[in-house]
Amino acid sequence: MWSGLWSGVVTHQAGLLAALAQTWHGPAARDPATRDPATRDPAASNPAATSCQTASPQPRPHVTPSAHAIVANLPGEPRMLDMLRAGLREADALDAAVSFVRCSGTGLLIDDIRAFGARGGRLRLLASTYLGVTQPDALEAVAGLPGVTCRLHVSSFATREYAAGFHAKLYQFHGRAPACWVGSSNLSKAGLTTSVEANLLHVDPPALDAGARLFERLWRARTVVDLTGEALAAYREALRRVAQQSPLGPLPADLPSGLVELPEPELAHVLDAQLVAAQDLAAQGHAERGHAERGQSGAALRPNEAQREALERLAALRAAGERRAVVVAATGVGKTVLAALDARAAGARRIVFVSHRKEHLAQARRAFEHVLGPDRRYEVVMDGARSTGADCTFVTIQSARSLPERLPIDYLVVDEFHHAAAPSYRALLERRDPGFLLGLTATPERQDGHDVLRLCDYNVAYEVRLTEAIDRGWLLPFHYYAAADEAVSYDRIPWRSGRFDPTALENALSVEARVDAVLRHAFERGFDGVQRRAVGFCAGIRHAEFMADALRRRGHEAVHLTGTDSLAEREAAYARLASPTDPLSWIFVADILNEGVDIPAINTLLMLRPTESATVFIQQLGRGLRLYPDCEVLTVLDFVGHHRAVWTALQALTSRDRAVDGDATPQDLLLAAPRHCEIVLDRQTERILEKVTAQERRPRERWLDVYAQLRRRDPRPMPHHLLELSRGVDFGQLRSAHGSWVRLRRAAKDALPWEEALDDDAPLARFLGRLERSLNASRVFAYALLWGLVAEPADPAAGYERFFRRFPRWRVEHGELAKNGAWATVAKHLGELLRGPEGAQRLDPAVFGPLPPEELLVEVEGRLRLWLDADYRARHGGVLRTPAQLVLHRRYTRPVIVNHFGVQFDPAKHNTGLLRLDQEHDDASLHSVIVTKLDTSGAAQQHQYDNALLDRRTFRWSSQNRQRRDNPAGRLVLDHAQTGRTLHLFVQARSHTGAFYLGPVDVIDAQGDAPIQVTFRLRTPVPPEVAAELGVNLPD
Repeated sequence: MWSGLWSGVVTHQAGLLAALAQTWHGPAARDPATRDPATRDPAASNPAATSCQTASPQPRPHVTPSAHAIVANLPGEPRMLDMLRAGLREADALDAAVSFVRCSGTGLLIDDIRAFGARGGRLRLLASTYLGVTQPDALEAVAGLPGVTCRLHVSSFATREYAAGFHAKLYQFHGRAPACWVGSSNLSKAGLTTSVEANLLHVDPPALDAGARLFERLWRARTVVDLTGEALAAYREALRRVAQQSPLGPLPADLPSGLVELPEPELAHVLDAQLVAAQDLAAQGHAERGHAERGQSGAALRPNEAQREALERLAALRAAGERRAVVVAATGVGKTVLAALDARAAGARRIVFVSHRKEHLAQARRAFEHVLGPDRRYEVVMDGARSTGADCTFVTIQSARSLPERLPIDYLVVDEFHHAAAPSYRALLERRDPGFLLGLTATPERQDGHDVLRLCDYNVAYEVRLTEAIDRGWLLPFHYYAAADEAVSYDRIPWRSGRFDPTALENALSVEARVDAVLRHAFERGFDGVQRRAVGFCAGIRHAEFMADALRRRGHEAVHLTGTDSLAEREAAYARLASPTDPLSWIFVADILNEGVDIPAINTLLMLRPTESATVFIQQLGRGLRLYPDCEVLTVLDFVGHHRAVWTALQALTSRDRAVDGDATPQDLLLAAPRHCEIVLDRQTERILEKVTAQERRPRERWLDVYAQLRRRDPRPMPHHLLELSRGVDFGQLRSAHGSWVRLRRAAKDALPWEEALDDDAPLARFLGRLERSLNASRVFAYALLWGLVAEPADPAAGYERFFRRFPRWRVEHGELAKNGAWATVAKHLGELLRGPEGAQRLDPAVFGPLPPEELLVEVEGRLRLWLDADYRARHGGVLRTPAQLVLHRRYTRPVIVNHFGVQFDPAKHNTGLLRLDQEHDDASLHSVIVTKLDTSGAAQQHQYDNALLDRRTFRWSSQNRQRRDNPAGRLVLDHAQTGRTLHLFVQARSHTGAFYLGPVDVIDAQGDAPIQVTFRLRTPVPPEVAAELGVNLPD
């Protein structure tokens, strides 16, 4: 397989080098006498780089370069990025010679290099044109910083005297603690963070002297030129000329970089054939990584991994008699193709695809025709047109009434299903009864609190959120850069009903100084790919117009698009942005491109307005996350101002499955970022977050602001709407701040007359207050009875059964009321509010005084669903995964831990410290889980255990008091090696916090009995930052 690709690399390199040699060296480049003999390095031949992905989020440890002799970017250990940052903090000078310099690497170091130069540091950077991988934009961004000098080694095939390759990777720090790193890491995302590398540290004087001499020889070689404006222009022109000749464009940095030199005639001979072969290989690999919608047709199309998993779940639901389901999947996973594949699997003849956006329909038609073939009749219905009753109809919701009533629908697809609660969608779903309904969405949570999952009978057939899709390699990783929005005074913009005044916000954002700041950050952080393809999300139409005009006045090719532009105008702009030959690099949008539109070529996103909705932010982020051949990372620039919604975007970047507390710190977010992604906050942004967090510690004001956000989404906010906020909420904190939901509504001046008049000690106030406290029940029985007491005051048993008809998803936990203990639980919870003898109890009639039963039931539901929705998500809504999908040193909630072993969480069985999952699911037969905490001081004396992280590789665990060496639980741990069982260790700092996954462990010692003191050896060391989050200070 590789032989064709290697030859393709050769031919690509030949064209680039010939262009460079003509531009810079001219005839002299062909004269071997002009070469510096000192630069002839027989070791410059290129072994193929071995690249594999690590499985750990990468914190930023504060380390000194001398603390680690070798750095390989391995899980749980410092990366080369961390080493360079540490060196830049301490050194006086840095000399770096590397083959490849990419924006994906320099963007991560820009702030560090700037701070280094500001304190007088000097950086000399030598890069190479070898293979055309180095990006001119990356060189330009670094060269423009204070204290930086850049030179460029120009590779050339024009002479046989000097080898074309330049593969040096040398970083030499000078100062009080001199150090020289020699290894394999380029200045790229892969080299600094994700690929397995080998970088060896040298601190002995002879090695330091040798490194310094080598750098000087390379720096002054005749094949090296100063990085002047003319040199950069020539390099850009050479890359452009090669890209025009090659359908591949400049090769991405993670391709094998070995080079088998061929005689000149053979280079020309293999050019066409090998470039085609290389392109075929790239396309094949791309399809295997998740793009089943490209490159195949009809029955030959192979579903990607996510689609295969979803198809199996959908088939199982249909086999069980279900006729409605929803797939929740991140943008870019392939939901539209999945729908076509499932419609084919279901044998559907008459298919209807509904969307609220015209752009979606054209793309959906192409996908369905690709899967189902050309033999069917297809039609797109919009703008008042009427359906002709084709086999496959793609229709806007506005035109859905034109669907012929006489023709049954075998398969109905509702795209962007989170809109299905709108009246137009509800009317369609009530009017038509399809053979099967499939909803597709990346974000089922609605801002207005409506429960769209009820429309598909709560059948979530498959769920893969954005962070999991990135973790599994189905979407591009991102580098998120948060820059302080210092050009805008957000405190001067009116804040009304939980949002900024739209007109005032656009005026404040449309200033020239902010445009300059946006461009500066964009050029410093760069982009990954052949050319920049950027989309900027603006606050409104006037703001989008302003941004496009401002960039054009500065010499950039830019356009703006809004919902008022025609579909043809929008699609023409999208096509221009995707074209490798079109100069358009910037599109600024308002109220479009949030959903559904597929432009895989996007490599840069600009968040140019305050993020007020996590759902919208994720939809916008999804525009740039599709896998694309010439891009390995999406660059996201967010401009963060000092305002109340500052945390929304940052917390949206982390999975809801991972434990990030409501009072998160910036470090929490760094540790919870998806795999191979980076979240970079400049110092000013960190200060903003700290200030906003400090202000939020005024709890009464914070909760009034939370209520204002809810009020904007729904005219009658209820407690359960809190579950859909982007930040975690704790109703106990609300009670501490305001006492109750009713009192919060009074403070917000939004109370109804009965709430204003309600005495805090009235039976109704006491009843509602008790509903605002969780029962902490492992089954739904008691909640169902509480609901039934209000729904059927005269016959609570009938009300109990009615609950399961009102909430059909809870039928899975139905139990006979007389035998399940619900009455005892409810009696303890309500106390004096229950009247009558045992077995015939009723709610105190005084509870109903101010409200009729139907209105009281609305209030009851709003409170009970705060607990019911969270419980259902934990116990029945978990996405079942495998242990291999756990990510080292991430924080997880207990339900999600259990889900990773193929099991739905059951609090009746899974709230112990040692989980025996092997009895429940075949896939978990060789895995057991220990979940423990370090600080147990809040527990009863008999449950306070001596657990400790002793060092980065050693953990001491105390079993429960009843656990003995000779009982099954004790042997499960102590004999794990002999039985082939893997023990997985999760550790919390304290109660009510997420548990860090410390990975598989092995028993190395055991002392005592009942309890047993077990010492584990961790297979992967704990990073210092994770230890700090656990409250442990470890020596280096």
